[in-house]
Amino acid sequence: MKKKLILIPVLLGTLLLPLNTQAHFLTTSSVDGKEIRWGTAKGTTGWTSIRNHSINVWNALGVINIAGDTNLTVEDLSFKDVDRPDAGWSGRWTPQSGADLLEYNDFFLWDFTPDQREHTALHEMGHALGLDHHDLAGNVMRSGVWSYDKLGAHDKEDYHASWGF
Repeated sequence: MKKKLILIPVLLGTLLLPLNTQAHFLTTSSVDGKEIRWGTAKGTTGWTSIRNHSINVWNALGVINIAGDTNLTVEDLSFKDVDRPDAGWSGRWTPQSGADLLEYNDFFLWDFTPDQREHTALHEMGHALGLDHHDLAGNVMRSGVWSYDKLGAHDKEDYHASWGF
């Protein structure tokens, strides 16, 4: 009888735990080794504060180093501003031959709040790191216009599942 009393709470506790959310990865990224070197080979950005915020937040996880390109390294990622009212996006990461491209769309970003801009930059840098969309609230890889300026638990889980600790 004691075994049944012990097992019932254990089973109930297991059923009450949240279901494990699956990881969300892309098939490619801008990561070269354990780093992303960024530069200006394919354009420049005036959104340096949101770019730098996204780099600092992702770098704080301590696995992939996102740093400026030097004359001794190969550029993996370029940032570029565009003004595209016809586009349905405020930011976009695109893998390309040579350096990949991360574009910020001025047309939309100028109307965003500072937190929405930071969310856009964090989200697109997440794609450069190989992370894909999901629909979990409170996470920057959630699709849409949000104001998350910090990484959520699932963002960190996907990052560490992909790149290690």
